Amino acid sequence: MALLLRALLVLALALGGHQAHAGQACLVMPEEAGAFSEAAEAMGAELRSAGHRVQTFPGPLRAEDAATLNACALIITLGARTAQGIAALAPRSLILHTLLPRSTYERLPLRPEDARRVSAIFIDQPASRQIELLRIALPEWQRVTLLVGPESLDMGQRLQLAARDRRLRPALAQISDESELYPTLQRTLGEPGILLAVPDSTVYNNRTISNILLTAYHQRSPVVGFSPAYVKAGALLALYSTPAQVGQQAGEAGRLGLATGTLPPPAAPRHFRISTNPYVARSLGIQLEDPGTLRERLERSEAGQ
Repeated sequence: MALLLRALLVLALALGGHQAHAGQACLVMPEEAGAFSEAAEAMGAELRSAGHRVQTFPGPLRAEDAATLNACALIITLGARTAQGIAALAPRSLILHTLLPRSTYERLPLRPEDARRVSAIFIDQPASRQIELLRIALPEWQRVTLLVGPESLDMGQRLQLAARDRRLRPALAQISDESELYPTLQRTLGEPGILLAVPDSTVYNNRTISNILLTAYHQRSPVVGFSPAYVKAGALLALYSTPAQVGQQAGEAGRLGLATGTLPPPAAPRHFRISTNPYVARSLGIQLEDPGTLRERLERSEAGQ
């Protein structure tokens, strides 16, 4: 897929001529840039390498920004809130949403005719990749607990299906309020199993994560997270893409869109990293390969599918 995208990009640049160098890309940032700045830098570098002008818009967006944004050939949003803000303004430019969950993108007001003009690079990993990592890293564990909230039910169901396809035993539990978290967690981890965390602020947030990790540890259940911060806090391992990795992929998609007038379809992050916590692994009696080996095995598995 990566080679195909690059081949299409080279062809489009060759055929597009002056059009490929004429577009202005506008990066719409959230109010608190934080790690988004790393992604924006990678996007800007990729777009500028093709001769495009890049302008940054700090949030929050205002109604009067609509005219300026309409003058942009390509708008790239960073984060869920900026995506929602741009969707409300409804500019007619090419729009590439980045660093937002797939579920958030699917709730944006999109029309059928927007399919070739609006696209996304999601922040969440594909379900098949997450489950394949469990199979590779923890082959002796068959039970997978999926604790989801309103934001992540669709993702939980995709993970449940992917786990069943890999002959694992998934247990999906949904909560609607934070007060339901610990009774549900203790019930679902009554039999030890992998707790696969998913991005959902109702379940996993700064108030809950320490107690979730502690509860899982007491139940002898390893936690697999979605950011390196989870590993530092006590998760066994995490699968994630860095802002720079997503930014480069978005820059490549943006270049293709500016060259052809059509953005590639919405996609999960192409590149990823894995972090591990050897101290937690030893405490739980788990033999865990190093992050580089796990990533290489997962990449080979995906390439062979």
